[in-house]
Amino acid sequence: MSDSNISTSPHGVRALDASEQRPLEGFRVVELAQMIAGPSAALLLADYGADVLKLEPPSGDTCRKLRSAAAVALPESPVFVGYNRGKRIAQLDIRTDAGREEVLRLIEEADVFIESARPGVMERLGLGADTLLARNPRLVYASVSGFGRGEIGAKLGGVDMIVQAESGMMSSTGFPGQPATKVGFTVVDAACGHALCHGILASLLRRERTGRGEVVRVSLYDVALHLQTGPIVEYLMTGVQPERSGNSAPLSAPADSFRCADGEVVISAYIDAHWKKFVALIEAPELLEDPRFSTGPLKVINREALTAAIEKKLAAREATEWATLLQAHGLLAGLVKDYEAVTADKLTQEVDAIQSMGDEFGVRNPILLEKTVLPKMQARKELSGQHALDGFLKLEQRYAS
Repeated sequence: MSDSNISTSPHGVRALDASEQRPLEGFRVVELAQMIAGPSAALLLADYGADVLKLEPPSGDTCRKLRSAAAVALPESPVFVGYNRGKRIAQLDIRTDAGREEVLRLIEEADVFIESARPGVMERLGLGADTLLARNPRLVYASVSGFGRGEIGAKLGGVDMIVQAESGMMSSTGFPGQPATKVGFTVVDAACGHALCHGILASLLRRERTGRGEVVRVSLYDVALHLQTGPIVEYLMTGVQPERSGNSAPLSAPADSFRCADGEVVISAYIDAHWKKFVALIEAPELLEDPRFSTGPLKVINREALTAAIEKKLAAREATEWATLLQAHGLLAGLVKDYEAVTADKLTQEVDAIQSMGDEFGVRNPILLEKTVLPKMQARKELSGQHALDGFLKLEQRYAS
């Protein structure tokens, strides 16, 4: 291959040019999901080359209505924009016979179907997994719910904040002695999108080997519990509810946010070699001799005293100075940045995370395929009329058996 067919990725890796086929080129995805979790999975599939047709109800995806106070005057919801780039979007009323028939027609040519209705709704509409797989046995039917399809979970409606509360996530988040706190963004929704995506990809891989479709189900509750594998297993082994640890890493010390002369710096220096180097850099040799800090567990137990001693030394300089010094010596340190700082950061630019098209923005797929160029942000295509659906059906099916 000549050099003209090769480009360099933002990470300096030589990659095939954009004409190289992406992993899911020719695959069709029908998305009947709303909000974040299901659309997030479809977004990742679109990044890998799948043609995604998002079918919204006549009133639109509920996500279109979500805006913070800062975004209330914007013509479109930033959350909707972020999770629906690169898709074809059309409206279809699946509560009507004609709408359901249209879905069944589309399913005959689809590889993946994604839905996020409450358990039982799709079955009542005649669009359940058994019906769709009978129509297309190679279909991967992917479903997102709040709390699963069991006797208890099927009756519960779940959104990210409720699941954070019910799963124990909020109980372990926040500061000691203070009320429980949720994570500051929809972490469960976002993680659920990734989980659903890898379930779909695993099913597509097996389908290429066996020709058999699959039903992939994931709940926000399942994902929230899996994200907490460490603390849940610790509780089961000790019977002790973990204390809220604020901005401290609960399993090690020093691994905390520390006050400096003008702000805070986050430092993780609990590995023995790092601890000794850190103590030397902040000029606190007495900490090495203090029996309260002689082992890792003792540092955790005596965290309050250790933090006070460290902050006394850090008060001599600004947070940026400390972060720069510690990083220069190979230690783990970072500044607490807001989104203005993050989006302007040279590191963010280096990894090419932020993408834009006109007035719209997105965050790229975090997965890098070093031998494949994934395209820059592609705008969604808001379509209307029958041609939107017919165009999806007429796509070339490169991987048909």
